[in-house]
Amino acid sequence: MAKELPLIHTSRCEFLNSFTASHTLEPRLCNVFSESLVYLFYGRPAYRSQRGGRYGEPIALCPVCFVFKPHTVSSSIHRVFPCDSGAVTSARFEPELRAADLTELALKPEIESARRLVSLIFNTNTDYFFGRVRAGTTFEDGTPGKRYCDLLLRPGPLDYDDRKSAIEIQLNKSVSLKDQLLFVVLPREFLEEESIRKAIATTWNCAPVEYPTFCGDAPASYYPVVRNEVSKRFELQTRL
Repeated sequence: MAKELPLIHTSRCEFLNSFTASHTLEPRLCNVFSESLVYLFYGRPAYRSQRGGRYGEPIALCPVCFVFKPHTVSSSIHRVFPCDSGAVTSARFEPELRAADLTELALKPEIESARRLVSLIFNTNTDYFFGRVRAGTTFEDGTPGKRYCDLLLRPGPLDYDDRKSAIEIQLNKSVSLKDQLLFVVLPREFLEEESIRKAIATTWNCAPVEYPTFCGDAPASYYPVVRNEVSKRFELQTRL
């Protein structure tokens, strides 16, 4: 199996004060599963908020990304899916995957499921991070596995993003930010706030990875910037 990658949670900066006050990620009610959950993606900052797509919107809508150390929060997994479950249930991945496929798409709720899937479908962690599907992988015709591979290989242009190939991890309990993070990616401006700077360096005991923002930009335009910063840090730490 491929080496374990970090679990990654992406949110909006408007919640930073809440995170630095509680030092936790709290489960929020999910309409798909009708229970409170914390959503993460395996090894990739794949989540993108629906807010912040207009130019000149507040910087608070910019992404903040929490990258957890391997072998920490991955010990209490609730569910694992090979792709974004919300996109499956909302028919974003049709005709390959339908809402009725969700139960069969669920993997065993343990981190080894993600590692095996990377080795089987993408070959290496680097290939998985960049969404490069392994050649020659086959599943029985008509199965969700075969249709999942067809989805990954469908040529563009498409009306959905790389969450078709990002492994989704669900937890059903609070996640502590103390001593469990490798680093946090956030806009440079928020590090000017002492409470945020102190929480990251002292309480969470991890490094901030800052990115610049520019007046008038759409906050959603920084999701690729976050992905690039995570990629660079992974390369430095030989995680890929």
